[in-house]
Amino acid sequence: MKILGLHSAIGWEGNNVDQMSRVHDSGATLFVNGKHIRSIDEARLTRNKEEGNYPNLSIKYCLEPFLSRSDIDIVVYSPGGSHLSNTYTASGDIGSFLRSEFPNAEIWYIGHHLCHAASTVFTSPFNSGSWFTLDGMGSSRWDFADSSTKGYENNSIGYFDKKKRIFRSFNLFSGQGENSFGDYYMEMAVQIYNLKKSKSHVYNKNNELIYQYNTEKDYKDVSTFSTEGKVMGLSAYGKMPDAEPPYTFSNDPRWNVDRYEYQPPWVNFYEYNDVFKKLDGYSADDIAYYTQQHFEDALVKLVSALREDYLEEDNCFAGGCFLNVCTNSLLRPLFRNVHIPPYPNDSGVHFGAALYAAYKTQETIELPTNLALLGKSYDDYIPEDADYFEDFDMLCEVVAKLIDENKIIGWFQGRSEHGPRALGSRSILMSPHKAENKDIINSRVKHREYWRPFAGVTLEGRGYDSPYMLYSYDVKEDLPAIIHEDGTCRMQTVNDELNPKLCALLRKFEVPVLLNTSFNDNGEPIVETPEDAIKAFKKMDIDYLVINNYIV
Repeated sequence: MKILGLHSAIGWEGNNVDQMSRVHDSGATLFVNGKHIRSIDEARLTRNKEEGNYPNLSIKYCLEPFLSRSDIDIVVYSPGGSHLSNTYTASGDIGSFLRSEFPNAEIWYIGHHLCHAASTVFTSPFNSGSWFTLDGMGSSRWDFADSSTKGYENNSIGYFDKKKRIFRSFNLFSGQGENSFGDYYMEMAVQIYNLKKSKSHVYNKNNELIYQYNTEKDYKDVSTFSTEGKVMGLSAYGKMPDAEPPYTFSNDPRWNVDRYEYQPPWVNFYEYNDVFKKLDGYSADDIAYYTQQHFEDALVKLVSALREDYLEEDNCFAGGCFLNVCTNSLLRPLFRNVHIPPYPNDSGVHFGAALYAAYKTQETIELPTNLALLGKSYDDYIPEDADYFEDFDMLCEVVAKLIDENKIIGWFQGRSEHGPRALGSRSILMSPHKAENKDIINSRVKHREYWRPFAGVTLEGRGYDSPYMLYSYDVKEDLPAIIHEDGTCRMQTVNDELNPKLCALLRKFEVPVLLNTSFNDNGEPIVETPEDAIKAFKKMDIDYLVINNYIV
């Protein structure tokens, strides 16, 4: 059985800011007989960050060199956008288009949150448990057997038992505005970023003038999908404004009779523009602190209440909200075990779609050992004007010496990471021991804001446990280049099974910790191919590039 999962806009421009519902992180995933073959976001190939359009290049990437589109048995499509109806699906434009693209395939339509849920449940080590999905607003809800919409998603919970083949999903909340954690954070973040960058004027949802962009480039630079991480980093520089929380919390479970949905405890955020006006006069740093702290407080309250009556001891999270490492670190102690995939955001949607179809067709699911490494490898690539090392251990000796000399290393090894973070395959590495390295990377290499923090990567077993860089830790070691203003660091832990080459390099240091950031310039996707890496290397003022067994 050949299954292709897709996420994208179809029939409109996904990244057109004037569209009713903007789509991002389009891409494709291929499973054959239950075995994962490849996953890729279209942005990695078009080099257009946050790409939302139909993933032609991703489909080609997944199918080559052995399959054609006519070979696909099932296409699982998650409609990109929350306002689609059945007009666009089985009986309309999207259905006709997909049938023409894949003439021999069944076409399934499934909801955004179901894809998120599958991406975390079927990558988790748990035989049974629960899940909770939380993002901006999900999409229209779908059942692949029925082309009609089932209402809108905000958040979902569910239960699973892999041995008994139980996989149940419940939409928790109806109507936009209720529990829209992701939407609230995104909208606050773009306002904060504008204030911090002193860009003039942007309109709010009520068409009231708050700031105004000077150019179209300014608009793209501060899209709602590009500022959340920036504001999370900025929040460490602020203090709490004297203002009431931006949400109400209700622990009054009830049925929504009109929608036949159960509403357990829930949070309602106020309109971001109203909140922002109440914070007039405070600095961007303080408003960022306010936004992050209340996001954390509200989510901990909600999850704690759900944990008491609805969620199991082993729980899986997914949705873009769980890229917030500070919040993840607070939620983790509430459960016996927690699983978050390396792609909790929309880059996990097409992957989850294909996974769900593999489950429904009772395929035995086979995933790579490293859940993050779902792309291609380019092991046969030979760069020009490079030094070759037959012994990889010797190469690591040389690279370690260069890092000790405070050189900046582009690191390109093995299969590419899937998801928004570089985890040792497409990374920039530097020593964590000099405080000035933070500014060097931000200004000279990445060309981004001074307040942006960096992650660390270290060997497993040193007091950290985060193979996919999803948690924040208080760091007591003297590592000033990776310790943020609040004394924490987003650590990644590696071992020989998941990251053998990076482990080999780390063992060359007395303190096996390196500064690790994604191999991309500001505003660009992470590099995918060796050609991308070489182009970035020449542009970004990196000292050395390591590709496979070569040093450039």
